[in-house]
Amino acid sequence: MALLSLPAWPIPRAIAAPGYPSKPIAVMVSLQAGSGSDLASRRVAEHMSGGLNVPLVVENAPGAGGVVGASRLFNTKPDGYMIGALNNGLICIVPNLESRPPFDIERLTPIGMVAWLPSVLVVSAALPARTMAELTALSRSKPGSLSYGSVGVGSPQHLAMERLKKSTGLDMLHVPYRGGPQSVADVVAGQIAATWIAISVAAPFIRSGQLRPIAVGGTARSAQLPDVPTLAESGVRDFSYLPWIGFFGPPALPESIAAALHGKLQQALRDKNVSSALAAAGLEAAPMEAAEFVRRCDAERREMAEVIDQLELV
Repeated sequence: MALLSLPAWPIPRAIAAPGYPSKPIAVMVSLQAGSGSDLASRRVAEHMSGGLNVPLVVENAPGAGGVVGASRLFNTKPDGYMIGALNNGLICIVPNLESRPPFDIERLTPIGMVAWLPSVLVVSAALPARTMAELTALSRSKPGSLSYGSVGVGSPQHLAMERLKKSTGLDMLHVPYRGGPQSVADVVAGQIAATWIAISVAAPFIRSGQLRPIAVGGTARSAQLPDVPTLAESGVRDFSYLPWIGFFGPPALPESIAAALHGKLQQALRDKNVSSALAAAGLEAAPMEAAEFVRRCDAERREMAEVIDQLELV
């Protein structure tokens, strides 16, 4: 059953946090090393380390679409020495599923959006399909024989593909993985047919000919893959797929600490070297005020609740 109401998330405000930080801060990334979320978090954490004058040490805790890492964050002491890099699937989709985790994700403390993760739908180079139309026709000619990978039930990739199936008649089975790089490896090997993956992760495989791009998820073509059409250009109307990663603190994180972290995050995202490095990797820095971030999270959770109901995934 989808959530019927949403809590009033706290908004970090500019309040001093005397003595903070005084030791290294762990940045727990709830997705696999080498993923787009991991790349964005590491680059931003590096810059924030300089601003906070302590190391920000990135740790990976993948599994169950981010729930494993979120559980660690949820149970850590709210002193600001562990924050989490969590994606929109965990924050906006998982709370609306029947199989939601045994803790309230909405109790986490929002710190700020980090980056958009432009993604591309890729298939095995051995698959005889080069366009969305060809992939759909192939899947329907072999019902139940093709599969796609995601980073777990309720992940953005999972929901995006289920929406795509409903919009196009695509016939593919879902195979959940521990992380995006693993699903990509199996598409390369021909074990599964397709997956959505961050452009930053997919690009080397596309250039080497090991993966074939079908469509990008954004509303405009990617500078990294200028020859790959959007979903709209591929005949799929009123549909886009643009996941994101954000920083969150544990429940009851003091407002002063959340504000300090939010401020340094904004400085990092507005630094030209950081934004350029992210862009070179196919990622987009996403600086925004705390209140806007909270509104976006709340609005997307409501939207995903409706989508999940329509897809009958609960």
